[in-house]
Amino acid sequence: MCAAMCAAKTSSRPTLQQVARHLYRRGNSYEFRKVIPPRAQAAFNGRKTFSKSFGDVSRREAEHLAAECKRYCDRLIAGSSNHPDPTARIASFRVEGRVPDREEIDRAVRTWLMDQERRATETTLDSGTAKQRVKELALVAEITPVHLREDRRDSLLATRWIAEALAAERQWVLPPDDPLMDHLHDRVGRAQRELAVRLKAELNYEDRPAPTHPTFDQRAFDEDQKAAPAHAKAPVPVMDLFAGYLAERKPAPKTEKKWRTALTSLLTHLGHDDAGRITADDIITWKGALLAPGNAKKAPNPATVKNGYLGPVKTVLGWAHENKKIVANPAAGVTVRVPRRVINRAERGYSEEEAKLVLRAALAINLEEDASRLAFARRWLPWLCAYTGARITEMAQLRHGDVHRTRDGIFYVTVRPDAGSVKSGKARHVVLHAHLVEQGFPEAIRRLTGPLFYDPSRKREGSTGNSQAQKVGDRVARWVRGLGVTDPELQPNHGWRHAFISNARGKIDGDVRRAITGHSGKDEHDEYGNVSLQAMHEALKRFPRYRA
Repeated sequence: MCAAMCAAKTSSRPTLQQVARHLYRRGNSYEFRKVIPPRAQAAFNGRKTFSKSFGDVSRREAEHLAAECKRYCDRLIAGSSNHPDPTARIASFRVEGRVPDREEIDRAVRTWLMDQERRATETTLDSGTAKQRVKELALVAEITPVHLREDRRDSLLATRWIAEALAAERQWVLPPDDPLMDHLHDRVGRAQRELAVRLKAELNYEDRPAPTHPTFDQRAFDEDQKAAPAHAKAPVPVMDLFAGYLAERKPAPKTEKKWRTALTSLLTHLGHDDAGRITADDIITWKGALLAPGNAKKAPNPATVKNGYLGPVKTVLGWAHENKKIVANPAAGVTVRVPRRVINRAERGYSEEEAKLVLRAALAINLEEDASRLAFARRWLPWLCAYTGARITEMAQLRHGDVHRTRDGIFYVTVRPDAGSVKSGKARHVVLHAHLVEQGFPEAIRRLTGPLFYDPSRKREGSTGNSQAQKVGDRVARWVRGLGVTDPELQPNHGWRHAFISNARGKIDGDVRRAITGHSGKDEHDEYGNVSLQAMHEALKRFPRYRA
């Protein structure tokens, strides 16, 4: 009787001391073991001992999992003896759920896979950050099979976290030792591998490989979409969804303009504006129409269709699905296979002869004869980009107040997001090369105010899309083409960025080089701290001068 009363008074949350009595270390694996009293063994299918292996996890994670197992065991033991449930307080939060079947688990995992694939590919794979993310995910393809063997039923820590999140989201009741929990872990692990294989193929411009498991056969995805409940709500206008996306994510005006064009193209093709009626077949047909050779307008190339049309539609509809505006994202899983680009040009940036041609022409501009802002931009922007490796828009949007001088006489500029577009969204200092100072750049801007390279009063009312700084960069690029730099594989503005990095290699430390150009670090460590102005100044002394 005393034991029963003590059991009734036991706290619903096991203490670390209580958990530690049942937690064992076997090699690199933690295991929970609890002896089952004879009166309760029937509730455990006749087993005298309940055990659960957690694999190679941290002590803290093992204690968390062991506490879950102890609550499960205590609940069954109490129920078999008609004693009060010692986990009742926790159970009151957990019992409100249901037990899924294996088919429902498979459908949920397939939905998770489509969502993760969309998230990973909604930004162009041309960006360094996206490529690094895909490479990291692709490593899962090499790791996961070990954890899916029949003789090894443990799972990766990330796999367990995903499985727990899926179960919580759908209010599933799955005890730790339930075979359905093993099934969920198995399917999530296989989905991780399938995602990694798909993204690896995407990164290498290859066709999507055959599914790694029958669970992910395309017919299964098609059946899931057919089985989805009919959209019983009122029509959901696509442009209303886009407005919601804009309000939450707040993309750049240039992005908004391009994405609106893509969505308008889809709606024109469909002939209606109801997101709930859009199917995967509609998206595929629209994609085919954009790529069709007989298109009335010039057919966009596959990369443009993928990143400029399908990408925005997939992202907006994905946002709508996440926010429960529509039951599924019809664009999930639809992609465009872009052929690997053939590049015949050996230099990624300007050659020595091309750089000399442009810089000499910029140096020859007489600002006394032509005092326009465009002439000023042609005179200085090529030289600024050549010695900073900055993006043309970052330099074209500089304001008078963004140019500084330290007490030691070091001139530098501050690239700031509040001036316009900065890809990283972070401000940075960039020291000016001594050659720019010798040419008189600080003196040339002395009498200017506001933006250095454009007149903000000339901005058209209601204008959206490309900023004035971007338009200045475009005009400079056309001027460069007119000088005779006509190789289509050389980008007139971005070519300076490549040239700077090429000339800096072996002369300027990688951390300093990335700080100047605004490239992201290789890892988390590189994102800490700053590179001092003095360090940049000393590094740029080793950067070779351009001889125009």
